[in-house]
Amino acid sequence: MKDLFLVVNPTAGGSRVNKIWMDELKPLLNKNEVNYDYEMTTHPQHAIEVARAKINEGYQIICSVGGDGTANEVINGILKADRKGIFAAFAIGTGNDVPSVFGLPELDIDAALDCLINGQDMDFDVGYCKNADRYFVGVASMGFDAEVADRTNKRGKKKKGKFNYEIAIFETILKFRPYDVVITPSDSPPIEGKRMLIAIGNGKRYGAGMHICPSAEVTDNKFAGTTLRKVSRFTLLRLFRRIYDGKHIDHPKVDTFEGGEIHVESLNKKCLYQIDGEIMGYLPETFITKPKAVTVRVPKPWRSYSEIWQGKLNQKYKKKEKEKK
Repeated sequence: MKDLFLVVNPTAGGSRVNKIWMDELKPLLNKNEVNYDYEMTTHPQHAIEVARAKINEGYQIICSVGGDGTANEVINGILKADRKGIFAAFAIGTGNDVPSVFGLPELDIDAALDCLINGQDMDFDVGYCKNADRYFVGVASMGFDAEVADRTNKRGKKKKGKFNYEIAIFETILKFRPYDVVITPSDSPPIEGKRMLIAIGNGKRYGAGMHICPSAEVTDNKFAGTTLRKVSRFTLLRLFRRIYDGKHIDHPKVDTFEGGEIHVESLNKKCLYQIDGEIMGYLPETFITKPKAVTVRVPKPWRSYSEIWQGKLNQKYKKKEKEKK
């Protein structure tokens, strides 16, 4: 039986992935005598086609080599195949928010290789967009942040993830107007009115480390939602800086909700929505949790992303305390 197939996106990370693949990762795989086959992607959704085809051919593990877009497409290909497969990743793209959800190493090919060879397989939740027929792992969002994602993608990804995203925030904030929406979660009361953004999290983060849905877990069979009521541009800009640490949740204009199924529609104008950094189209959309839908090769022993993130926060706060003394 065939084992490992790598789907490599050479244009990910502003084309840095191609150099990493040729100069570092491919030699590392060969040095460790890893038995694998691979294919380079050439166009949008190519990774979906490749992953689905290779699972159907008999490969057990499909490994994404790239960033969030590549990881999302590989997972969609696996889940839409005729037989079960395992997702793995070398997270070396622009954002890497998608692989991080599962506690996978980020920007560390040695740790990712160890995970691939010596790791264990675990099942995790994913989200599903009913109208778009597309799975997602991290966050689905609409409103301000979807416009930011759209602008980020149109600008290209030659700059590093966090910087690229923050530039797009500044560009978007100058022209943004709130949307009149209706949010209908299965486990919370309906939310109506003008909103700056709506985020539905299977995972916690998007935008290269912005923890927009800090209570989201990929093991609890439900989404965690965050929405922002109308605020000034200045407040919106300040609030975005707090999202990295998840502290925006304490703001009085921020509301949270949860549910296994969430329907969102825009009443006054067309509203873009994105999943895992990729624009899907316009609302309305119904987002559905798919519990334990994807099998992932994770490190052994495994630490959840919540544990990893909390450790990083503790280090950050300790550093600040030392600087004050």
